[in-house]
Amino acid sequence: MTGTPGTWIAFDYGAWRMGIAVGEQLIGSSRPLTTIAHQNAHQIEWQAIADLVTEWRPVGFVLGWPLTDDGQTYPVAEFIRRFGRRLSGRFNLPVHYVDERLSSEQAELALTARHGKQAVKKNPGLIDSQAAAIILDTFFSQNPGTAADSPPQP
Repeated sequence: MTGTPGTWIAFDYGAWRMGIAVGEQLIGSSRPLTTIAHQNAHQIEWQAIADLVTEWRPVGFVLGWPLTDDGQTYPVAEFIRRFGRRLSGRFNLPVHYVDERLSSEQAELALTARHGKQAVKKNPGLIDSQAAAIILDTFFSQNPGTAADSPPQP
């Protein structure tokens, strides 16, 4: 089993901002939640995350794992791995990683179709939180309901 069914929070990690989504594993439903901007590159806004954890009371976290088309990791992977360890340590909750290839592109296409190209350009954070929802949907589809094997951990 991958984790306790319940609410999960997903992150689309970026150097300057992080898209966040929330979802319910039992029904396999997620939605974009917010985007948190970093004051400096890779400087995590821990209080903002703590506030979300308090509000949503997740059973775990899902992070997008950056892979190239040929399955190699991008250099940002080490920052994501470090963030995942710190996230798990601070909140004493499991962290799972899923392949995030094309999540931002899928998010941009969906948002552009829904809101138009100019609206998306004016608020690039929309893409990040939508990408986090896609990452969470991927996790739920790989781990439906309550019984599944854990996705590969980096």
